Amino acid sequence: MHLKVYNDCGSINSHKINKNEFINKEYKNKVSYISSSSKEINALNIFKSYFSDAKSILFDDTNKLLVKKLQTLNISSFENNTNTSTIFDDKEFSFVYFTSGSTGESTAALKTKENIESEIKALSLLLKKYNIKRVIVTVPFIHIYGSLTGLFYPYFNDIDIILKEHFLPNDLLEICDDHSLVVTTPLYIKALNKISTSKDLSKSLFLSSTAPLDPKEAKDFNKKFSCSIMQLFGSTETGGIAYKVNDEVLWTALENVTIETNEKNELKVKSPFVSKYLYENEFKDTKQEIQTFDFIEKDGNKFKLIGRSSQILKIAGKRYSTIQIENILEEQEEINKALVYVKNDRNSLRGEILDITLEASEELSIKKIKKILQSELSNLKFLIDLKYVSEIKTSAIGKKLWIN
Repeated sequence: MHLKVYNDCGSINSHKINKNEFINKEYKNKVSYISSSSKEINALNIFKSYFSDAKSILFDDTNKLLVKKLQTLNISSFENNTNTSTIFDDKEFSFVYFTSGSTGESTAALKTKENIESEIKALSLLLKKYNIKRVIVTVPFIHIYGSLTGLFYPYFNDIDIILKEHFLPNDLLEICDDHSLVVTTPLYIKALNKISTSKDLSKSLFLSSTAPLDPKEAKDFNKKFSCSIMQLFGSTETGGIAYKVNDEVLWTALENVTIETNEKNELKVKSPFVSKYLYENEFKDTKQEIQTFDFIEKDGNKFKLIGRSSQILKIAGKRYSTIQIENILEEQEEINKALVYVKNDRNSLRGEILDITLEASEELSIKKIKKILQSELSNLKFLIDLKYVSEIKTSAIGKKLWIN
């Protein structure tokens, strides 16, 4: 297989991914980091680390808190490694991935080769019927979603990888051909829906993850490009959990993933993809099961995802998802992006407040916002904290970042 990098000038950098040529015996069991430089360099370094049996910590070097944390943990790059002992030395892992940390401190999830390869087997089984010939990647590899679907899935299936440092929607449409798998995010799907250019992509498949995809955006994409979208639901800690196609409501658990719920109907995940160890300020042994804060409704081996506890507004016994509220607001012409959370207020009779942050061309009043929401969610009464910002920032994989 080959890694092909398309440059803005029209040239293409091509790298043959041959395991034997990537092995560096000096890297074996060495703990070092791979920071977010270019996608091309990241991909090559990740393969080198994997084939050399090294222990690599992947992180976004624009995140100053993470950079500081790695410095205090004595983690250095392979090139500058001084063989200083680290807290990770005695732990078995191939890569460490950090959660986005958008609402708190990032958690480090340790992934072994067994974690990675067992999940690749499940993904390969899931995607087999699509007869994928090449994988086009718009997301970075320092996150688990990008690594698994954009690097290891194509490697273990001998499929070429297509990269561009910054894929504009029209760039992707030019490159995308029959039997392509496009690894991307809801934000990119939304951008493709907005451009005037169209193309028949009926023999390709788009893979979307990192955030929920609005069903309306999925329908618009299907109609415009005659192409299906498969959504993956998971997390850094759990790995992949489930999938659904296009605007399906129910999620289907991936092969070897066991879905359970606690007394609050919150999702519990058991699978060989789950990190055995997590690290914040100390190591935690998960025993390869994670209790999440995601509310679900089970339906046999499928389930409906309601939302996270911080994304659920409960009124008169009924739960409303903040993702649903964000989608309603973003349909308004004046609103570019909406970020909604639920805050608890003990001084309020209702106990919960909608914390709404808007990036908009025009400031709408709280009264106007309530009217918009009530028109879609029935005539409900709820308190709102509203603020406007010049920009709602997003992470490298398209997640909206919330600053408290």
